[in-house]
Amino acid sequence: MANTFLYLAQSSKDENYGIYVGTLDSKSTKRLMDTKVAAAYASPGFLLFTRERTLMAQAFDADRLEFTGDAFPVTEELNRSLVLGQASFSVTADVLTYMRSAEQRGRLEWFDRTGKPLGTIGSSGGYINLSLSRDGRKVAAARVDAQTATRDLWLFDISRSTLVRFTFNPADDWLPIWSPDGSRIAFASDQDGPGNLYQKPSSGAASDEQILKTNERKWPTDWSLDGRYIVYTSSSSKTRLDVWILPMQGERTPFPYIQTQFNEDNAKFSPDGRFISYSSDESGRYEVYVQTFPSSGSKWQISTGGGVQPRWRRDGKELFYISPERKVIAVDIKADSPIFEAGSIKTLFQTRLPDYPGPRNYYDVSGDGQHFLMNSILNQVNATPIYVVVNWTADLKKN
Repeated sequence: MANTFLYLAQSSKDENYGIYVGTLDSKSTKRLMDTKVAAAYASPGFLLFTRERTLMAQAFDADRLEFTGDAFPVTEELNRSLVLGQASFSVTADVLTYMRSAEQRGRLEWFDRTGKPLGTIGSSGGYINLSLSRDGRKVAAARVDAQTATRDLWLFDISRSTLVRFTFNPADDWLPIWSPDGSRIAFASDQDGPGNLYQKPSSGAASDEQILKTNERKWPTDWSLDGRYIVYTSSSSKTRLDVWILPMQGERTPFPYIQTQFNEDNAKFSPDGRFISYSSDESGRYEVYVQTFPSSGSKWQISTGGGVQPRWRRDGKELFYISPERKVIAVDIKADSPIFEAGSIKTLFQTRLPDYPGPRNYYDVSGDGQHFLMNSILNQVNATPIYVVVNWTADLKKN
């Protein structure tokens, strides 16, 4: 087994997913099982993997590279992520450690600027991202399927109090953004490789249209008010998270906007299209910055104590973001100034948003900046215990 290794293969085609085994001295590989989550080998001869949320173990001959017995359950309700292809366990010959699932259930809630609750949208669920249409009448949100752990997009019609499913492919779909006129929704999807960009009429009257495919994982973060550009985040092994621009006219050739050795994410166009706000960890923690668009080299730091997920008020006179304490912060902006000028900073209210930070849209703001739609967590999980099992193979050997 010294020169043998296991790996998880991911693909746009479900039939190519799986755990494979390879050797350092050969290009040949062997598919061991169909799964979308990584597995692990433990001496003296067991392969550990997941079925749904159950951690399984099966006797495995490391010399012949084949299973020699039936699979047995080790523990249930294991924490896992199909998006990342990971499960929360680690194993050696003697010790098994794992984390059970502690799913956070969210509810879409309206708040005023003081944090006063104003009502809810729909029922509670595993929401990941949300995006408010520019007319404020509809909400697009990604929702996690409890059985498959994959994400699909759903649409809420606020005035009619209806909820309809928007995407139907078996892959992950997430981070929806609305076109300026509300006729289309752009989003990220794994249906043809990891994290490509798609758009679809918000009416649902047509199929998904791929608008950008590259080798890097990526997700859209905003659509300019004039409809000409989509700004998106692209993940690179060399420069980490970068901000790119996708023209929506002509040949749609994307170009980098911010590309450094740091993480840049959550980019949003100002209403007049002259600036882009974003978050970056260049200082050692995430802060909110603003740069001119197109880029001229001018840059302004907006937050001072950390910040992510910036949002502009429709008239450009305020910029909002989330602090490390998960509070909503408002910054006055002189929108009629020929150059960018930021004014006073105000803390508005405490939220119950999920984890901080990340490539998420956990809230949105009404056009007048008076109402906030939040993905509020109902069962806040402050710490998830880690379970340790010593001599974990004892019961398996009896089977």
